[in-house]
Amino acid sequence: MHFGLFSLLQQRDRDKEPRQIYKEMVDQVKLAEEVGYEIAWFAEHHFSNYCVMPSPLSIIHYMAPQTSRIKLGPAVIVAPLYEPMRLIEDISVADVLSDGRLVLGFGSGYQQYEFHKFGVNLKDSKKIFNETLELVERFMGGADSIEYDGEFIQAPETHFIVRPLQDRFDTYIAGQIFETDLQVRMAQKGHVPFVTTGWSTVEQIAATRQKVVEAYELAGIQRDPVPFAIQVNVHVCDTDSEALEAADNVRYVRRIANSMREGYAELDGAYLIEAPAKGEVPLEEIVANTLIGSPEKVAEQLIERIQVLKLTHFNTFQAPGALPHSRVMRSIERFMTEVVPLVEAELGPLAEYGTAREAPTALRA
Repeated sequence: MHFGLFSLLQQRDRDKEPRQIYKEMVDQVKLAEEVGYEIAWFAEHHFSNYCVMPSPLSIIHYMAPQTSRIKLGPAVIVAPLYEPMRLIEDISVADVLSDGRLVLGFGSGYQQYEFHKFGVNLKDSKKIFNETLELVERFMGGADSIEYDGEFIQAPETHFIVRPLQDRFDTYIAGQIFETDLQVRMAQKGHVPFVTTGWSTVEQIAATRQKVVEAYELAGIQRDPVPFAIQVNVHVCDTDSEALEAADNVRYVRRIANSMREGYAELDGAYLIEAPAKGEVPLEEIVANTLIGSPEKVAEQLIERIQVLKLTHFNTFQAPGALPHSRVMRSIERFMTEVVPLVEAELGPLAEYGTAREAPTALRA
């Protein structure tokens, strides 16, 4: 298994300009590459301070020449909001500019507020997502040309001048874990389910993973372990006050995300007004159920997740809300230099952990 760093690029502090948020993100990704993270992931959201990055592929174009080893991925491309033929071109350019370091993340989206601004009906999002994914898969399959006639997407026969360097992309799919048909298709294609866990318990996440196992069984593919990636809030620190401050910023993310998802968000222009979410838990419970705390606590929780969930990718979200940049940078470094060695002392080399013992039959040469 390997580790990722997720950048949501939030503007909790109204006085903090997007330019500064971008600069800090660049520093964080460069450090992540230096200390050994495998993938840097970049979010996509629109028209609010929840995330000041509307185009993750643009960020990847920018970060490609500033990095050399770390893979770069959108987390995620909100497929229904794209013109799919243009999307294919942008993916190709990103892979070329990054010298073949692009990984892909796709999702169907969930924020009615964003879809409304684009004139897209959220009720159609899953159908549009499926058509877009199919079109991209055809292109990634090496077809000389593509044409498509779907319910939502129509494209005449088209040849592309720019082709990606990679023959096959590592592809992660967020959400829709209970969509059985999609999960079976993902198993057949070798795509990786990508689950944001918040402060869910290990038992709750394991129940989610079981849906992936069942999809592989339905697809008739034997693989152990199945591909499974999670995203977890992480902050390595030394004091209770630092842990509670990190938890407060994690709670902020949930508050405004829920307000957008459930349709009760209040905005001042493009700035979301923070308000308590229904059923939110105390900060102490957030600390208990996330990887926030000392290196020893974080390592213990990470070991449990790796063993129970048989993870293939562990994505860390370390810069929620307005957590100070200096603290984020220190946590990014300490996770790899202090936490991971503790984990490997218990489990052995993590690069070998979670390797499938049998490749999917659908992908064998």
